[in-house]
Amino acid sequence: MSTTEHERVVRDFLTGMGPTPADIASTVDRFLTDDCVWENPGTPPCHGKPEILKLMPPDFARLEVRFRHVVAVGDTVLVERVEDMLREDGTAIARNLKVMAAFELRGGRISAWRDYFDITNLVSDPPEW
Repeated sequence: MSTTEHERVVRDFLTGMGPTPADIASTVDRFLTDDCVWENPGTPPCHGKPEILKLMPPDFARLEVRFRHVVAVGDTVLVERVEDMLREDGTAIARNLKVMAAFELRGGRISAWRDYFDITNLVSDPPEW
């Protein structure tokens, strides 16, 4: 796959999260490898889709993403974004969360996903950009 195709996979993954918890699970299943590793600040790495889904809040229904920068090099895609994690009723789990992430792809799917963000600031004012 080309870097453009890798970028498209990551963008489609992030924008495809929702609008229900079942859709979140379906998106994880469709875009991640079975052995994908997801790393988040303050938590041990998750290995595989079941662990990844277990770490996500059970009422997480929709992700709204605003991309700031996306760079693809080889099998790696770096994404700077601001996101809102929402429940089905629209209330926030996290709002205006500034996230930097590295995604590694294998065979057209995400095999590693590392998010970097300030866990003490899950709900913040919108960025000024």
